[in-house]
Amino acid sequence: MRLQTTLALVSLQLGIASCGLKNGLEANSVSAQSSGTALKMSKVDVNANPLDKTVCDPFGGIPADNLQQGIKASLYYVTPGMPLLNKSEDYVTFAKKSDQKLFFADLNVPTRMFHEGFATQTHDVLKDDAGSMLIENFGVKFETILKLSANDEEGDYELALLSDDGSKLKILSGTLESPLKTTVIDNDGEHPTRMGCASQIISMNRDKTVPLELTYYQGPRYHISNVLLWRKASVAGKDEACGQTGNEHFFDPNKGSVPQQAYNDLLARGWKVVQKDNFFIPKNEAYNPCVEGTNPLITKFKVAEIITQGVQLSWSTDIAATSQVKLINKETQEVILTNSDNVLRTNHFVQVTGLKSQTTYTAQAVSISEDLGKSLSEVIEFTTP
Repeated sequence: MRLQTTLALVSLQLGIASCGLKNGLEANSVSAQSSGTALKMSKVDVNANPLDKTVCDPFGGIPADNLQQGIKASLYYVTPGMPLLNKSEDYVTFAKKSDQKLFFADLNVPTRMFHEGFATQTHDVLKDDAGSMLIENFGVKFETILKLSANDEEGDYELALLSDDGSKLKILSGTLESPLKTTVIDNDGEHPTRMGCASQIISMNRDKTVPLELTYYQGPRYHISNVLLWRKASVAGKDEACGQTGNEHFFDPNKGSVPQQAYNDLLARGWKVVQKDNFFIPKNEAYNPCVEGTNPLITKFKVAEIITQGVQLSWSTDIAATSQVKLINKETQEVILTNSDNVLRTNHFVQVTGLKSQTTYTAQAVSISEDLGKSLSEVIEFTTP
């Protein structure tokens, strides 16, 4: 869990419209003004990756070490009436795109069961348009930049993917606006965990950066797998395990994803998992919001005053942090996260206007520290006059 919640935090599991929070007419009319003694400015714009629109490492894993490391991803899912898709690129082309952004530290998901779904940093669980938790029939597009780490040798490398279901890896060149995409691994289609091997080697040195795009999809529940491997080699696609498949062939999902002989043989032949130190956020993303920092302790959260179509809220934090408020209209279940002025303070005062009259809301204080530690307060309730 990325958030340290304070006091009596209630973990919300709300239905999410269009695989996103219900940001309707009310959310568009609401505004907030923060005040309190400014100590410093946040080094990043926290509004660029709002907590209610950000999903961190939904397949598990260790978070990235700094703001520039990691992998950005987009989520796609089928809607009622759509035919089921069986190609990862079909999800990107035809399925509905979520308005949430996903961030991963690496691509290392050995074959295992997936039933937890996707939860944002405000604990809202993403659901499809039919109200079902997203645990099958979804696609993900990963974007990252591959580099050698300090521990990697320069030279020629070949890549491989272990995935369930399909995946396709492309190297990007050209401009950011009009990239040229070259497919190097085609492991697409509906299948158990299968090893897809690269069609060409890549030459790596200390200064080289390789932009990558990986499309992946999960078909029928429950098994998932998505592991990016590499090794030094003079040719690509010649390993004896290329094309081998089976949900228990490389890992045993029934025993905690224990590596099997086929996987151990890969390691013996020089293959290794591409580590999180090799992945960097693509140029179209400012920073990775899923790093773990020092979580501020929120205390004294209260309603200072209820005003016409609005509310004044105050709280304190033990370290300097930003000021935002998460509101839920109890009648419509619309969720609103106010913007931050990116000022770090310990005494927080936020005035929210544009709310509906004679309406009951729940509220939580949201504060993010200088090193991106994140906290939500207890839930309180108020009714506008």
